[in-house]
Amino acid sequence: MKLYDYLKRGSILMSLAAVIPEYALGTWDGEPSIDDINFNMESFIDINSYQFRRSEQVKWYDVENGLRISAGSLETNLLYLSTDLRLKQDITPNVIVRLNINDEEFFEPREFPRPLLELEYIPTSLPVSLSLIGNPAYAKRDADLGFAVTVGQRPWNYFRAAWLNSDYYFNDKNELDESYYKKEPSQLTLEAAYNWEDRYKLRISWQDNNPLELVFDDQIAVFAYENQNYQATFDYRYDTIHNFGLSIRGFETSQSHDDSVSRRSQDIRYFSIDGYWFLYLEQSDEWTLGMKYDDFINEERTPEDMTSSFDFTYTTIQIYSTFYHPYSTNYAWELGLHIGRARQKHQYLDPSQSNTSEDRIEAKLRTAWELFSSNKSSALTFAMSFNLDELKSDPFDGGSIRLQTKF
Repeated sequence: MKLYDYLKRGSILMSLAAVIPEYALGTWDGEPSIDDINFNMESFIDINSYQFRRSEQVKWYDVENGLRISAGSLETNLLYLSTDLRLKQDITPNVIVRLNINDEEFFEPREFPRPLLELEYIPTSLPVSLSLIGNPAYAKRDADLGFAVTVGQRPWNYFRAAWLNSDYYFNDKNELDESYYKKEPSQLTLEAAYNWEDRYKLRISWQDNNPLELVFDDQIAVFAYENQNYQATFDYRYDTIHNFGLSIRGFETSQSHDDSVSRRSQDIRYFSIDGYWFLYLEQSDEWTLGMKYDDFINEERTPEDMTSSFDFTYTTIQIYSTFYHPYSTNYAWELGLHIGRARQKHQYLDPSQSNTSEDRIEAKLRTAWELFSSNKSSALTFAMSFNLDELKSDPFDGGSIRLQTKF
């Protein structure tokens, strides 16, 4: 059995035990199409280097009003991009309005999501809240509508179940063409977060995007899709200096496009596990050490054209370290080192096609400058990366930018 299978079984057990989804991975963006997936050998090394520091992530769990954006070069024509916007406003002691936008692009292009609005009512005498949730849209056929029940109060010590009907009015209000849903899309999300004595922090989520079938305007072609994704993090604060953490996330997506002449199907599986340790040093310095494993599988089938049917696997195991040093009231310097082993393999079902396989060591050095506000509620970071494994032929790897602010 592959390492992926062992780790995945363990992650499923954890997710069944009790992380608000940082990003709902692999979920449908509303475009009924199958996109090509492109990774280079260093993609997962790059993506990990573009993340916010682990200490920042732990603090972000408490934020209910804030914005985070991270963007970095993956290759000449592609950009990694993640966005997280959270807004909360108390209207009365019992009524709360929330707005959220979460999105991440790292393996395929996605339509930027509309904001998710939530109207939450909290009864005075009960530890339970009821919410109406939805994505409004100019064309009513594209609007999403659902509800949620929460036991406890966010951001900690709660359990939440949410049901969302995507394109809720599509079959009734689609006046643009003759397309319709044979199976209407819907989404069930379960999430929980617990904080014990501010030392043990557990966050878990599981999301099931139920199978959908969209019949196109010609009444012949059909697009089908389904997805499940999960995330979990556990952080242990040993003392005021040391913090240990483990983060797991992944998804499984199956989709197909069938026009009765040619059928193309795609099955994607992704699994990631990240173990880290960060500690605070003298004068507000910070050091992080971690190890991360990523496993991505893409299986595509086109029965009418076997030359386009293949299995693609991409795995990376890396160790990384980051040193963060504030050197004045509003400025800091950051240095990161990422070293990993990356493997890619293309296996074609058509014997006439040549299989490809690559296995090599990737190493990157990242240096960054950060500007932060006096109260440290906002920070803007500019970074540059260098290829330590290709210093002579291709030393400069690209740049990245991060923005984080709390309202």
